Amino acid sequence: MRRVSGLTGVLLALAMIIAAMVSIGAQGADAASFTECPPVVSDTGCQFQITVTNSATTVASDPTQLTYNGTEDALVGIVNDSSSPVTEVTLSAEDELFGFDGDGMCEPESATGPIPTGCKVQEDTAHEKTTNFGHQCGYEGELHETETLSKEIEEFCAFEAPAGEPAGVTFPEGVEIVGYAKNGDPVTGYEGPRTWFSGITALGATPAARGVVNISPALLPGESTYFSLESPPEGGFGVGTTLTTALSASTVLQGTPVTDTATLSGAGASLAGGTVSYNVYSDEACTKLVAAAGSAALSNGAAGASSPETLAPGTYYWQASYGGDVNNKATASACTSEVLHVLAPTKTSTTQTAGGVSAGSLTVPQGTPVTDQAHISGTEASLAGGTVTYSLYKSNKCTGAALSTSLVTVAAGVAPASKAVNEKPGTYYWQATYAGDGVLNAPSVSPCGSEVLIVALKASVGGLPTANVCLSKRSIVAHPHSPRGVKIDTFEVFINGALKSRGRYHGNAIIDLIGLPKGTFHVAIVLESSKHKLYEEVRTFHTCVPKHHHHHHG
Repeated sequence: MRRVSGLTGVLLALAMIIAAMVSIGAQGADAASFTECPPVVSDTGCQFQITVTNSATTVASDPTQLTYNGTEDALVGIVNDSSSPVTEVTLSAEDELFGFDGDGMCEPESATGPIPTGCKVQEDTAHEKTTNFGHQCGYEGELHETETLSKEIEEFCAFEAPAGEPAGVTFPEGVEIVGYAKNGDPVTGYEGPRTWFSGITALGATPAARGVVNISPALLPGESTYFSLESPPEGGFGVGTTLTTALSASTVLQGTPVTDTATLSGAGASLAGGTVSYNVYSDEACTKLVAAAGSAALSNGAAGASSPETLAPGTYYWQASYGGDVNNKATASACTSEVLHVLAPTKTSTTQTAGGVSAGSLTVPQGTPVTDQAHISGTEASLAGGTVTYSLYKSNKCTGAALSTSLVTVAAGVAPASKAVNEKPGTYYWQATYAGDGVLNAPSVSPCGSEVLIVALKASVGGLPTANVCLSKRSIVAHPHSPRGVKIDTFEVFINGALKSRGRYHGNAIIDLIGLPKGTFHVAIVLESSKHKLYEEVRTFHTCVPKHHHHHHG
C-alpha cells in the first residue's frame, strides 16, 4: 500500500506533501501543454497526448511532464479531433506498454501528491468487499471534490469500470491487478474514468507490445479523456516500418508524366494512418529537391499515387516519406531505390559515301565499297552514348532479313561509319538504328528510303575527255558508247553524287560544270538499257580558272 495509518502515517503524509511540493516545483514549474489529464503526484498534465483525426492517430509528448511517480508511470490524454465518435485506440510499441505492476495513478507506489478525483476503493483480489468499498481513495486531510477526507482510505484503488465495459475482461500473465470492479472485471489502477484495456499481447511474447484502450461512453468530436501506462516505451510509440515504392516507369521519353506509389510494411502497417509524401531529387543523397510530388493517404498499408510529374531530360531519384503515427514509426524509402531516366527525343539521319562522294542517294559501279554514316540530333545529342546498328535491305520498306549489318559505339554524340558493303548490281536501302543511351537520349531510327544505293554494271562507255587535264571549258559534250549488243534508252549524269541531268539517249550526254568553283569533281554517267540494266562509268575531273584572251586593237 502507498501509505500507513496512525501517527507514523501522519508524519509520513506530511513528508510526502513536502516532497510533492518540491517535486512539483522542480518538474511542473512550466505549465502543462496537454491539460486533458488532471494533476497526479508530480505531473500537472499529460506526459503524452494522443490525437485522433479523420486520417491518423498521432502522439505527441510534453517534455515538462515526466513520469508522475518519478520512476516510470506516464499519464496519457486522448483528444478526438475527428468528425466521428471514438470508441477505441490501439497502441503499439517495440517494448512493453502494458506491463502493469499493481499501482497506477490511483495508488502510485513510493510517491506522494494528488491523485485524480474518481479513484474508488475496489473489491480486493479475493473478491471480498472492503469496509471502504466504493469510497474515494486518499488519506486523511486530502482534499477531494472541495471536501477534505475525514479519514485515510487508500486500499485497492482504481477507477470504477465504465458502464459500457463488458464483463469478462482479462489480462495476460504478468499484469498485476489491484482489485475487482462492480462488474467483476479486474482493474489495474491505470484505467481512466472512461477507459478499460483489452487485447493486450502476452508480455515479452511478441516483438511489438500491443493493446487496445477502449472508451465508454464514446469520445465525441471535441471531447477528451485520459488513462495511464506503466511506462512510456524507450524507443517511442509505434513499431518499425519499411516503405517500398514503385514508379509507373523507370525510363520515359521527355513529356511523359510519371507517378509513384508506396506500400508500408511492418507489424502495425494494417493500422497505419496518415499520409505518405513524395519528392523528386536530382542527386543520389536526395538533398537537391527538383519537385514536390504531393502526398496521399494510407489505407491498410497502401498509399495512393503521387501527383504526375513531367520532367526535363535527366536522371532523377524519387523518395517517399511516412511521418508515422501512434502505432508505426516514421520511415522513408531508400533514395536510390527508385531511379528515373527522362530521355530527350532524338532523330537519326544518314549519309552514305562511295568513291569519295557522299550523298543520300548514290549510284555506283559494281565493285565500289560503300559505307553509311549516322548523324544523331536532339537537345542532348552532344552527350549521347549507346550504339548504332547499320542495316542494308533489298526491301524499300526495310523489312525482312538485312543483307548486311554492323554495330558501332557512339561517343559524345558521334557515331562511326558502318563497315563497307560491296553488293552486286541492284537497288538497296540503308537504315540506321540508334539504340539510345538509356540515361539522357531516346532511341531513334532513320527513315527507310531516305538513302538509296544503286549498284550498276561497271562499264567503259568511252566518249569522255581525259581526266588528267585541267578543264577550263565547263560544258562538255560526251559521246558515250553503249556496250556491244546493248540498246541504251536513257542516260543520267551525276556530279559529286547529285543528279545533274537526265534524258533520252541519242548518242551524247552533256556534262555541265558551269558555275562550279575550281576543284575536283566526281562525274558519273549512268546508262540504262531497254532491258533496265544499268551501266556506269565514273571519272574525276579537275576544273581550273578559264584563261582570258587579250585582244590588241590596231
